[in-house]
Amino acid sequence: MSRIANLAASSTLIFMAVLLMLSRIPIQGFVQPIPLVVASAVLVTFAIRMIDGHKSSLIALISIFGFCLLMAMWGFATQIFYPAGHDGFGYHLTAIWDLAAGWNPFFSSHNNIWVDSYPSGYWALQGFIVSTTGLPLSGQGLIIGLMVVLAFQAYAFFMDRISPLLPSHQNIISLFFAALIVCNPAIVTQIQTHYVDAPLYLFGSSLLFLLIMDMHRESWISRWAAVSCIILAVNTKTSALYFTPLIIFGGFVVEIYFGAKETGLVRQTFQWIRAKGILYALAGIFAILVVGYKPYVTNVLDHDTLLYPNSDRIMKGNTPVNVQDPMPGPMKFLYGVLARTEHNRYGIPTEAPIHLKIPGSFELKEFYAPDYDTRRGGFGPLFSLALIGSILLLLIGRLSAAKAAPSSSMREGDSIAIYGLILLGITIFFPEPWWARYVPFLWLTPILFVVAVLCFASNVRKMSVFMSITMAITVLSLIGCVLSGALGSARQHIKTYERFASLERMKSAPVVELFEIKDTRVFSDYQSKSQSDADIVYAEILGSEGINTKIVTEFDPDRCRASGYFFGGIIWCIPKAKDPSVQNE
Repeated sequence: MSRIANLAASSTLIFMAVLLMLSRIPIQGFVQPIPLVVASAVLVTFAIRMIDGHKSSLIALISIFGFCLLMAMWGFATQIFYPAGHDGFGYHLTAIWDLAAGWNPFFSSHNNIWVDSYPSGYWALQGFIVSTTGLPLSGQGLIIGLMVVLAFQAYAFFMDRISPLLPSHQNIISLFFAALIVCNPAIVTQIQTHYVDAPLYLFGSSLLFLLIMDMHRESWISRWAAVSCIILAVNTKTSALYFTPLIIFGGFVVEIYFGAKETGLVRQTFQWIRAKGILYALAGIFAILVVGYKPYVTNVLDHDTLLYPNSDRIMKGNTPVNVQDPMPGPMKFLYGVLARTEHNRYGIPTEAPIHLKIPGSFELKEFYAPDYDTRRGGFGPLFSLALIGSILLLLIGRLSAAKAAPSSSMREGDSIAIYGLILLGITIFFPEPWWARYVPFLWLTPILFVVAVLCFASNVRKMSVFMSITMAITVLSLIGCVLSGALGSARQHIKTYERFASLERMKSAPVVELFEIKDTRVFSDYQSKSQSDADIVYAEILGSEGINTKIVTEFDPDRCRASGYFFGGIIWCIPKAKDPSVQNE
């Protein structure tokens, strides 16, 4: 079962990478999207047949077809729901629609500074969904597909490596931990949005499990799936340039630790570099210079910098007042972990301070506070307790197992714990470690620590009562965080649905005016003059509903008989009738 799950996830990841690479070829004007999707599926199926035989190629083909079917079904089933979030309307949808219409970023610039300067790989994949379904908002469903892929990947890992160490309920425990990994609260709250933090986490986590599984059972399919994750992650979000190499480094360290005892440290190192390191390095270079030519190479050519606009300018006015520079990164991390979970919806300043609390304490409102962009306590109200509990559990579990004879399960646990520690270090030294959606891989640390202790426990007769209680508290805290993410996500989508209910009222109006609230920060260059296309996007959405719109540069509430706010900084207004007898509603 684990082999089938791993093959299904791997073939789907390779399919997406091949589809992305084909999209970079300037043939959009001659070849429709569906033939490119079919060509990608055929290429991947044929390659897997050559590597692993007919049966594996059949599993791959079914998996790819199932993935595409899920995307289509999700798109049609959710078309009545509009996305939450500001950035989706500001620039994500513009990019997706233009790519779906045939725009090739390699051959022309874009008027939107973010579309022109940020990676477009994930948008391109969403563009395929939009162009094949004909539904302008269907691309947001790709997150669901990636969650399913990671669930298969994580399940395969637990069934293959951890379940044999458990006395009973192996399948249920594997499913539970796979679900826990997928249901990262910072990711759950981005379902039905166009934010790219979720796909970065999903690609990066898949990469992590592929690296660990390939360490134990070498497979060229897993290796090429890891290469695909590198290509996809780097072309999803610029912070992948930080996270992806370090996740690979973590895989290297873990494999060296696990195998050095048999082959020797130096020999194991050179074997890894020759067999995998060179391949992954070339994949990274290819992902940046070829697939990611725009924006990475073009940013250097146009602005003499790899990342543009400058992140310091972006974060100015966008950071809570008590975690701003020159505060050291580790201190920012502590503020982020110990933060009370609070929303930052309309009316809450982006620089509102983080409020600290005692780990394990909570208020009920924290359980429905999370949303797509939670800046304070984004992993949920009990995450600090889960992280501290998992660290304590790891220390006690390792000390207890140290008395037992060395075994493969001990080394398995050590390697998993090392990966968890590396992810913890990666987070601490990231420039914005306080912001959960910017450091999503921290969610894996307490889970990996718990799994490591399960490996240690197989080496001892019985876990102590204290260890059992600590593990229960840690796991229940993680479940509580998942619950808060689910409740917060449900709340935000109910509010979003209610916000867009005003469209029914607009249909009877002669015209609806759209006014964009301008950002005080101005970003542009010689070829990109816009930093938000929200007004144009809403004009398109409302127009598809038969609503006549007009984009205006001034807003006067006294002129409106009805008005309201849309995500992306848009105020809509139904002007009063010219007849003075018409009263304001």
